[in-house]
Amino acid sequence: TTTGNVIITDKNGNVTKVDKTWTFFKDSKGTMRIMAHHSSLPYVPAVGGVTKEEVLAAQNGWGQALVNIATTYDEKGFDAAKAEAEAVLDGGYGYQIAPVLFKPTLTTGDQVFRTTREGALSYFVGGNPKYPSDGGFALKGWRKCEIENAAIFLDGNTGTSVGNVIITDKDGNVTKVDKTWTFLKDADGTVRIMAHHSSLPYLPPSPARITESEVLAAQEGWGKALVNIATT
Repeated sequence: TTTGNVIITDKNGNVTKVDKTWTFFKDSKGTMRIMAHHSSLPYVPAVGGVTKEEVLAAQNGWGQALVNIATTYDEKGFDAAKAEAEAVLDGGYGYQIAPVLFKPTLTTGDQVFRTTREGALSYFVGGNPKYPSDGGFALKGWRKCEIENAAIFLDGNTGTSVGNVIITDKDGNVTKVDKTWTFLKDADGTVRIMAHHSSLPYLPPSPARITESEVLAAQEGWGKALVNIATT
């Protein structure tokens, strides 16, 4: 009787590994025969649900990645920054699972949504003629990223957060954006971004500017009111 693994490879190079137990019997003629044969795929333990701590770690990882891309660009140039951004997308986003529901802050027209890896990479570092409006958001000299959550909702292997991200560039300029993320813990236990919505905070319209004619009319009205009071 033997127990162990069998690893088989097909003509396309795909590898399958199975757990295998055999019992062999030598019959009266001396021929070895299989009398018991158990085969099964290796046990894969279930991945637990995503936790608040994992969501916070993924958020902070995203912020640090933004800073890393920006500093890499300043210190080593575009190619190194692009490679850094590709590693972030592959390690932290779920484009290898499904289209990611990514709406960046500074996109317009028919390229608002970046559901593909190519579109997301272009937004972060630019340089893709298919996306001529992209200037490389991650290359803007970012040096600090803070995250302020309004709430986090957990449901099984997904977690959704809403709040603000405050980023500071190397000149001390601060940008604040409204941010919603949905994170998915995949089969390997990696927490990945599957939805990412970012927008600038809403600013209500400013009151209309006062005009000179309105000032003159108000003055004249005050004068008439004074006379009316006296005559009354």
